[in-house]
Amino acid sequence: MKVLKIDKKENEILCIPETADDLWHLEKIISKDDIIYGSVDRKIKPKKEGEKAERIRLFVELKVESAHFEEYSNELRINGIILSGKPEEFIEIRSHQNLEIGYGEKIRIKKESIQNWQIDRLRKAEKASANDALLAILLDEEEAELAFINSYTISKKATIKEKIKGKRYAQEKSTYFDEILEKIIALAPKKIILAGPGFTKDNLKKFIEDKKIKGFANVLTESTNSVSVTGFNELMREGKIEKVEKELQIFKESKVIEDFMGMVAKGKGEYGFDKVTTALELGAVEKLIISESYLMQNREKAEKILNLAEKNGSSTEIISSKNPQEKIIHGFGGVVATLRYKLE
Repeated sequence: MKVLKIDKKENEILCIPETADDLWHLEKIISKDDIIYGSVDRKIKPKKEGEKAERIRLFVELKVESAHFEEYSNELRINGIILSGKPEEFIEIRSHQNLEIGYGEKIRIKKESIQNWQIDRLRKAEKASANDALLAILLDEEEAELAFINSYTISKKATIKEKIKGKRYAQEKSTYFDEILEKIIALAPKKIILAGPGFTKDNLKKFIEDKKIKGFANVLTESTNSVSVTGFNELMREGKIEKVEKELQIFKESKVIEDFMGMVAKGKGEYGFDKVTTALELGAVEKLIISESYLMQNREKAEKILNLAEKNGSSTEIISSKNPQEKIIHGFGGVVATLRYKLE
């Protein structure tokens, strides 16, 4: 995400989404009645019989009714009512219109007010754009799994297997590392972590370094007991990935959830909309935590409590619906908090 402007005085946001995750983030911060400025192609009927229909680009000011990220097409679809536009002769004021925002399209959003949690979300997306090319390769002597780890997901890209096994094939030259390297080059990661049991990862690191390929200087290694899905989970669960990218959002969110569970055990954790609202009004909340599923299903209530937290100086955290551990917070009612002190 390229965040070009966040103006709290004018309540305007100007940004350019660069990935599917960016469009997904924008879906979460766009609210009903926001004003979106964008463009749309429209086919204009010919004025005279026999003439061809003309396709022109309209620039519109749209009052939002709904926003939805279409994963299958990687587009953010915004539905709303036209308030103004150009060329004026083709604009129907108060008519309904869809805007389809894709990668690389500048989007301007005007809100009644910009909340800190919305700014935090944009900044996290902006930071994630620089980190989303982290390639994790889990391998042993027989198999390698390659996956990108971005802020919220583990996206598997390839499985490569060693073709030469046993003494019978000892005279043949292995192409195992060559195939892995070929795939790495095709995926063009910014950062690489090699992980797995034994010394195969170290041998691959030396193999890559000996090739002296430009841009592949940042190759790190980490040990895991296994490969495949179990190995990826081990990297995430034990915090080993933190050594590669400390700001990895999925790790941070899991830590927030872990801290909340610890505070519940100490009597300094609260949950449920009504109880957390009361704690906020008393100034007892240190951190407000909301599941993203709750935010999207209860937008008005969620924004009300987020605004209350901002007003009372409590920090906020929204746990992504793409984080498997979000269901823990959702299980507590979707709204929880860590407290500065115990409540009677």
